Amino acid sequence: MGTSLSDGQGIGERRKQLRAKRLAMVACLNGESYSTNNWSMGGFLLKNYEGNLSTGSLVTIEGLGRCMKSIQVVKLPGRVERLGQNCIAVSYLSLDAEAYGFLQDAMSDSGDIRNLVDISSYTDRPG
Repeated sequence: MGTSLSDGQGIGERRKQLRAKRLAMVACLNGESYSTNNWSMGGFLLKNYEGNLSTGSLVTIEGLGRCMKSIQVVKLPGRVERLGQNCIAVSYLSLDAEAYGFLQDAMSDSGDIRNLVDISSYTDRPG
């Protein structure tokens, strides 16, 4: 039995992070930019992905922004969690303070903010 992508409204919901519902975001990986309106502090879903990554692949998120014209350059490690037909779910393995701040501000602007996590779990730690 395979894992499928859903809208997260099912009885077996396991998400730890609240999803933003009203604000699009741009994520860049593998040299391409993708718009998504399904994202959270923990990752994002790209519905228009056409590439060769597989579940479990490690990726580098190269940029985050609120639109294609205002992408903030980042270098965040991520992992492909699920694949579907032309879609991919990516989770962040860690967030630096700048990316965390950007995502938290975007969640606040979306009207969906709930600070459920401790920032120290998302910042780079030595060692």
